[in-house]
Amino acid sequence: MKKQLLLTVIFAFAMMCGAQTPWNGTVADAYDGGDGSAENPYQIATAEQLAFLAQQTNNGTGGNANYLLTNDIILNDGDSLLWTPIGNIGVFTGVFDGNNHIIIGLYENGNKISGLFASTENATIKNTILEKATVLEYEQALVYTAIGGILVGKAKNTNIFDCSVDGLIEIFSAKPSGGLVGQCEVNVSDTVFIKNCVNHAIVSENECTGGIAGKTVVSNGNLVIDNCVNYGSINGWTFSGGMVGMVGNGAFIIKNCDNYGEIVSEGTAGGMAGQGGLDCSITNCFNHESGTVTGGMNTGGIIGTAITTVMSCCGNAALLTGVNEDEIMVGGISGADGSIYNCFNRGDLTAVFTSENPILIQMGGIASTPPGDEYIKNVYNAGNIYPWTTTLIQSKWYGYIVPTICSDTLVKNCYWSSDETLATEHVYNLETSTWIVLPYSTRFRPGATATSFLLKAPQYGTYDLLEALNAGAMGECIWVEDTEGVNGGYPIPRPIGYESVEEIQDDNVALATAFPNPGSNNLNIKTDLQNAEIMVYDIMGKMIFNHEIVSDITTINSENWSSGMYIWKVISNGKEAESGKWIKQ
Repeated sequence: MKKQLLLTVIFAFAMMCGAQTPWNGTVADAYDGGDGSAENPYQIATAEQLAFLAQQTNNGTGGNANYLLTNDIILNDGDSLLWTPIGNIGVFTGVFDGNNHIIIGLYENGNKISGLFASTENATIKNTILEKATVLEYEQALVYTAIGGILVGKAKNTNIFDCSVDGLIEIFSAKPSGGLVGQCEVNVSDTVFIKNCVNHAIVSENECTGGIAGKTVVSNGNLVIDNCVNYGSINGWTFSGGMVGMVGNGAFIIKNCDNYGEIVSEGTAGGMAGQGGLDCSITNCFNHESGTVTGGMNTGGIIGTAITTVMSCCGNAALLTGVNEDEIMVGGISGADGSIYNCFNRGDLTAVFTSENPILIQMGGIASTPPGDEYIKNVYNAGNIYPWTTTLIQSKWYGYIVPTICSDTLVKNCYWSSDETLATEHVYNLETSTWIVLPYSTRFRPGATATSFLLKAPQYGTYDLLEALNAGAMGECIWVEDTEGVNGGYPIPRPIGYESVEEIQDDNVALATAFPNPGSNNLNIKTDLQNAEIMVYDIMGKMIFNHEIVSDITTINSENWSSGMYIWKVISNGKEAESGKWIKQ
């Protein structure tokens, strides 16, 4: 759905730059230049100077300034030299700009907190690429690794922008591990971002395991994971997710993210998150076909256990499998709980019991449990549900949307298509002990074209699935036809706007707006910023418009643009100052 075009270009450019001779384990006694200010950061040109930053941070004489990487660096061409993380004893509180250079061969084994940076606080890390990194734990270590990440072990109030990691994390302790960050913490009245980041690393054998972060803990403020992608295989014990293993607590948002990596957990597993929490939302995220999810208890295409997490404009296309001895719960979007609207599932649901006398199985095309105070609305399921039939099960419930409901369950405007593996289209009401039909919901079938579908019964006065979805979208999105074949021909939700936490703006500066939204032949962007430029990108990340701002309203001719969603940005002083989404009808 989204491409990391910028990081791809950065990586290709970095690979053309020759890396230096492998590190010999020594430490420099000075940087290559600079005074540590924002205008003139300390320059790091060698592995020895990077080790000098670690030394200064760890002994309390540095790590609180601005640092700029000026060359590719090889820390290892094998696994002979152990890296002592920056902030292994002290805490890094500065700004580190990797300048799109590559750090190759990071190797750690047995650190209590592992990563290029062990601990950071009130810091910023950006434009940093790590390749062929390895983070392990001694099998007989006296002090077991507590937290592990390739970029940062424990990031507190730390913004991370435009970073990419590749390699292996294998830690056997019951602690959090993430491809990018082991554990993220926020306790300030502010918004902290992990944005435009990519994980290619394999992360395995841990309690809270995620492609971007193992665990998040927010006691104040907000944490946002935005426009990130996971390609790595994630295999954990209790909570596993493509973005996050476990959301500890507090306000948390995952938006505009994609998962392509296989997700496995002995406990709870989800394409985006293993377990959610209070005040959490997942918006405009997609779990692709390659992101197969296998969980031990709760398994979901987007989240394993939602608690009260709200999911909107999300989709799953991967196979979902529950594997357990006694109880299995599998849902196309949520393995259990949560509010779900304007979402879709087209991945198949399966289950495997490992004992002869299982207790419970619940499988639903959207969720495995009926919502309590939450709701499910304006969703569709195109995945097949395969019941487990080879052993006696005490309680078994299946449903094209949800397996069961209660009398006050808020489930409506739901649509499904499958191979009719289930015996009935009805759903069981647990309170009345009767089979009922979901309100304002119906099956759909292929229409006259490969990207059109017809409802069995009309909704909102129409038999057309796309029209019905748009009528029930609650102003939150526009459903569009899959004319490019990126979603198997099925409709795709394009967000118009959603409740989220954006970058904090100066109170004296009016936020930019795009109008009309949706629009057709003209896109107007109004902003009070001057000496800036406007850039517009299509959904694939390709820039299609770039122009200097000459008045408070910039009018852009969009007559020849294809229908769909576009991203606009206002760039001031080389940085993104304002941004938003615009829908072309």
